[in-house]
Amino acid sequence: MLKRLDRYTLKETLPVLLAAAAFYTAVFLFGFFYVGSPWLGGIPLGLILKWLGYHVPGVLVQVLPMAMVTAVVVPFGRLASEGAVLAVAAGGIPIRRLAAPVLLLGLLLAGTSLWLNEYVAPWTNRQVRVLWWEEMHTKGRGLVRLKGRTIPLGGGLELFFQDYDYARDEMVHVRIQKWAGERATLIFADRGTYRGDRVELRGYRLFRVDYRAIPALLKAGPGDLEKAVRRVFLGALLPQRKGAVLTLKTGLSRGEAIARFADPLAADTWSLSKAWRAAHDRTRPEPERREASLIFHAKLALPLANLVLVLLSFPFAVRYARTPGLSLGLSVLIAVGFYLVFLLFRSLGGLSSIPPAVAVWTPDLLFAWIGWRGMRG
Repeated sequence: MLKRLDRYTLKETLPVLLAAAAFYTAVFLFGFFYVGSPWLGGIPLGLILKWLGYHVPGVLVQVLPMAMVTAVVVPFGRLASEGAVLAVAAGGIPIRRLAAPVLLLGLLLAGTSLWLNEYVAPWTNRQVRVLWWEEMHTKGRGLVRLKGRTIPLGGGLELFFQDYDYARDEMVHVRIQKWAGERATLIFADRGTYRGDRVELRGYRLFRVDYRAIPALLKAGPGDLEKAVRRVFLGALLPQRKGAVLTLKTGLSRGEAIARFADPLAADTWSLSKAWRAAHDRTRPEPERREASLIFHAKLALPLANLVLVLLSFPFAVRYARTPGLSLGLSVLIAVGFYLVFLLFRSLGGLSSIPPAVAVWTPDLLFAWIGWRGMRG
């Protein structure tokens, strides 16, 4: 009996879930297309569709909780209005037992979203920005967007180039620096190329300088001047032959650099594991570790909202969603209400007075508690 009831529940729920997920995804994609439409003139249709397709994994993580709300409220609201819920209760089956299949479905969607957050969305989100700048606009010259900006390359390296040779895809008047306290390694180069995770420099000059020793140099007498100079200038590396190339391996690939720094709309290229490592990396400054912790917990909490919103939506559906219009309105109200609270607390998590984990998990715990009370009532 219960197995038949579960199959019937899933039969009613799954089509609504798929339709809602497709609808919300289409709305998001249309929004991206609309915002980008002023710059899409002359771009081949296939390239535009590829660009929109790269948005899908990241969008799914956002819309699946919304679709899950609709998939609970609409079918169970209709079942309640037709008396099916009352009939189940009259047969001696607790009403909350009807929610078991959709709770498992919510758990499955949570796992799917976590998988997307770890393995798929970070890469596709990066490709959205790379495709936009490297193929759709600058034709393989997206690096021009980084001209005149200081770009962290990972491992303490920072890149700056004053100009850009568009025809040769080369950086012009390049400076790379790395600091260890007040000691600096400075590299100047006439030209440089950035391919993958390699920067190749031509016409380079490398200097290592200890700025802490400069006061002693200024006070040094004629007899100590040479030693004082050597304490300041720790070493230099100059090309031994014309055309020599200095190659540096970076912690940030060209694509990642463009995705993160080409414009203010930085791509979310963080995976769960990357955020976890950054949050516990003691070599990073405290603000960076705090931001990484916030990202890590948010990427956990939002997927689990698929399960939380089932708990919240079910009691509202069986009690109040008596008409199709009311069901749709109620589902939108629940989804929007959750996201507003989630975004509010996520923003508060950026404040030093509230731990990121507390801020991010408060909405999930609050709405789960409300839903649990409603299920027991």
